[in-house]
Amino acid sequence: MTTRPFTGVLTALATPFKPDLSLDIDALNTLLKAQKGSGVHGVVVCGTTGESPTLSKAEKDTLVKTALQYQDEHFKIYVGTGSNSTRETIELSQHTAALTSDGQKVFGLMIVTPYYNKPTQAGLREHFLEVARSVGDTPICLYNVPGRTGCTLQSKTLIEIAAKAENVVAVKEAAGDVRVITEIKRALVQANLSERVSILSGDDPTYAAAMLCGADGVISVTTHLIPKPMLEIWNAAQAGDFAKVSRLHLSTYPVNSELFCAPNPIPLKWALNTLGLCQNVLRPPLSPLEESGVESVTHALESIKKAGLELIK
Repeated sequence: MTTRPFTGVLTALATPFKPDLSLDIDALNTLLKAQKGSGVHGVVVCGTTGESPTLSKAEKDTLVKTALQYQDEHFKIYVGTGSNSTRETIELSQHTAALTSDGQKVFGLMIVTPYYNKPTQAGLREHFLEVARSVGDTPICLYNVPGRTGCTLQSKTLIEIAAKAENVVAVKEAAGDVRVITEIKRALVQANLSERVSILSGDDPTYAAAMLCGADGVISVTTHLIPKPMLEIWNAAQAGDFAKVSRLHLSTYPVNSELFCAPNPIPLKWALNTLGLCQNVLRPPLSPLEESGVESVTHALESIKKAGLELIK
């Protein structure tokens, strides 16, 4: 069990839709029950995998309140509230941090680097500091995903932010380069912040390697399909059993790699539909997986069976 916010194995939860593009709450409950039952440490709703740019504020509230019904001491709910506007990010973060359902509040917020605007490092620093200060009692995870945003949060800037905002407790690093994980870990250690600020891999194919380089967990897409094997990697790393980490990495790599044959969550939605967990419906401008990708994801699902990995139940 992990008690620190934004550590362990978390699932970047997909948002199920009906054919008319409305929220499919029945399928959402199915996903949440399966994730909680798998033993992962929590989920992140309204992130990239959840198609957050297409969601209205009311829909986000519905998703968060539904997810909060599953939160307990072992299973935490986190929410993506970042945007490319500092003011809008503050407003949504404050609103989400105050939401309650059955007496539960979200355990933390994930804030992506502003996309499209291409701010400087100084702009990123001030953006994140303003947001963090606006929700000072809520744990914050900064989200660096340059492939999506065209913007990179440098380790020096992360240190400057974390040193001034104590509720910044994690960074999700999704550049897919373990050298970046190493640089961040070294910077955190040198700044005496490594005990407070966690590093989460945001790239499933390099997750196991990231754990060896100092990561504290993962925010994963593949955990929709193989949560227990992904959790086993984390448990093995915590135990220092790096031979087991290597074995698990090799057996999970085909699905961890091929599930990203097209922009996320396009292949994921196809796989979830194949498993009967939600419909293969995405909101425009995303469109269903093309035939060339179907072959890759089919191979990914077959690789799970061949490797004897436990599939989601």
